[in-house]
Amino acid sequence: MRIAAVSDVHGNLPALRAVVDDIARFAPDQVVNLGDCASGPLWPAETIDLLRELGWATVRGNHDRLVGMSSDGVGLGRSDRWTWDRLGAEQRAWLATLPPALRLGEVLCLHGRHDSDEAFLMHEVREGRIVALDRETVAERLRIAAARVTLCGHSHTAGECVTDDGAAAINPGSVGWPAYRNRAPAYVCEAGAPHARYAVVDVQGGRVRSVFRAVEYDCAGAAEQAERNGRPDWAHALRTGLAPPAALRPRGT
Repeated sequence: MRIAAVSDVHGNLPALRAVVDDIARFAPDQVVNLGDCASGPLWPAETIDLLRELGWATVRGNHDRLVGMSSDGVGLGRSDRWTWDRLGAEQRAWLATLPPALRLGEVLCLHGRHDSDEAFLMHEVREGRIVALDRETVAERLRIAAARVTLCGHSHTAGECVTDDGAAAINPGSVGWPAYRNRAPAYVCEAGAPHARYAVVDVQGGRVRSVFRAVEYDCAGAAEQAERNGRPDWAHALRTGLAPPAALRPRGT
């Protein structure tokens, strides 16, 4: 089975369109979206409309849950509230009713970890940055999840971990938001380049093979959209793939 795994689109419509075109080259049996579809100062409503049209298998991310399950938007962070205000009731309901996990044969699809959509499966924060966890810790988490192949997102950091017993965890990286600065806990996430990222995973005869893709798109246009919507921090990340300076990040995001 060949699966194209995408994650963390965050409302970046041109990045999503570029990935859709690139995926067609690989003719996957299934495309799975690992969540966080719309939250961010870009094109949330248009992105949801395209995802629904595509009909991909989709799991619910933490931002999907927060935006979709809020009845009035009160108490949401700045990005989530901006997104909530621009979605219709039907679009928010679609986010809310997405499943927290999916199984595609022997492949488990999650946003974060099996026990939390706000926790990393195969990464951790160390010295203010997202880094890969040791194989033993990842192996234990995969044993608990009881899946030979686990696809996850949330960390926006592409990577793969194959354990001694052959279980694999794969994070395709982020389609639409390549870098950010988190406040609590304090850390930065940086892909290092502004490309839209996803992965193609082949699961055949007991073997897992992953190809990680970095796709060019109109990141300058996406950055201009972020600036129009009052988010220079997002604009910096979209143009460079690097975390914005702390001074650019508004409070309440």
